[in-house]
Amino acid sequence: MLSTKVYDYIVIGSGFGVSVSAMLLAEKGYSVLVIEKGKRYDNKDFPRTNWHLGKFLWAPFAGLFGIMKLTFFRDVFVMSGVGVGGGSLVYANTHMVPPDRFFENGPWAKFGNWKDALMPFYDKARFMLGTERNKTYDQEDRLLKEVAEDFGKAESFESVDVGVYFGDRHHETDPYFNGLGPERQGCVECAGCMVGCRYNAKNTLDKNYLYFAQEYGADVIAEREVNKIEYKDGEYYVHTKSSTSWLSKKRKIVRAKGLVVAGGVLGTMDL
Repeated sequence: MLSTKVYDYIVIGSGFGVSVSAMLLAEKGYSVLVIEKGKRYDNKDFPRTNWHLGKFLWAPFAGLFGIMKLTFFRDVFVMSGVGVGGGSLVYANTHMVPPDRFFENGPWAKFGNWKDALMPFYDKARFMLGTERNKTYDQEDRLLKEVAEDFGKAESFESVDVGVYFGDRHHETDPYFNGLGPERQGCVECAGCMVGCRYNAKNTLDKNYLYFAQEYGADVIAEREVNKIEYKDGEYYVHTKSSTSWLSKKRKIVRAKGLVVAGGVLGTMDL
């Protein structure tokens, strides 16, 4: 079935690689369609543990439609996120800015002062993703510090910056965007970040960049997989099918004047 609407831009994927583009394009007034092959999740939809395979692993051939996809190669396997928000649903929230020695390294330094050039963008991303220092210091942290001391690297131990809201656990509020963003609740320190946050504390992309992309008018459709792209007569024809239906694939072609392909390292290469 061919869609009658022609978007200004179609965005394939909904993870870190493209959520910023979707928001900025929609903010500028372009009509935007975001296509994601995974599901759309509410907080309560995430599994309690990674043993709940149906909600944790993405393996459609086995009837599993979760948030974590494992791809195996001869010498390595790749873990990637699936769902509206991409890898942000399943990553460990760590937001690290490279130290000065990284920017001062020869291959970088000879091209200019990259730290000064990039820091405004790091700062903007940290604001949008709600980055703050992890305040928790538990037994596992003490053990890790002891290991660092045993290796003579005590100075290397420090807490990390993470994209998590550590505020009020009992009342919802928008702590980041002056009431323009979604309401949130504070982290309960359940250690479930990498199976999906059930407590509305993890700053996943659907709570910032993708949230505002939709506020600016972008359409986001889930459970649609792109299997072919054509360009003809000045438009992109993007062929999609259901990614979660066994019987009816509900094939549909959507069109746009511009296209952003960001289905992750593996998904983009396949296309």
